[in-house]
Amino acid sequence: MVYRLPREPSRHRVAVWRKLRDLGALYIQDGVAALPEDAVTREQLEWLQLRVREAGGEATLWEAKPGTVAEEAELVEEFRSSREEAYKAIIAGAERLRRKAEMGGGGVLEQLGKLEREFRAERRRDYFRSPLRLGAADALKAAREAARASEGPSGVFGTEGRP
Repeated sequence: MVYRLPREPSRHRVAVWRKLRDLGALYIQDGVAALPEDAVTREQLEWLQLRVREAGGEATLWEAKPGTVAEEAELVEEFRSSREEAYKAIIAGAERLRRKAEMGGGGVLEQLGKLEREFRAERRRDYFRSPLRLGAADALKAAREAARASEGPSGVFGTEGRP
């Protein structure tokens, strides 16, 4: 998508940037964002194109293919590496929560739920299946198991079962 928006009000530019970020788009340059084409990304970009035009801007959707195999591999690697950074953060967070649960720390389930939501969002943006995807899933599973084990048999109040 190639787009241009008026500088003011800035909320429109911020909204477009956030939506493209949430979709996992790569910025080729200012006002030029790329996504792999599939039915979901196409629909989202068409919706975003309408929003840009409603905000007084211009937007055009293009189907593009890199000129060389090397350029295509470079784009795929950029998409993967952006997801890998996010997966590394999720893995580190899950390992921290697992250790906290193993030491009997509280509040782990709420934090774990947030981390699991982040993982689901990253998975939707992982168009080229980063190798760290499975590592993140495994780290979250281990943290969830440790959190459940630290709760005890009653599910909330340890082994005594009292509120």
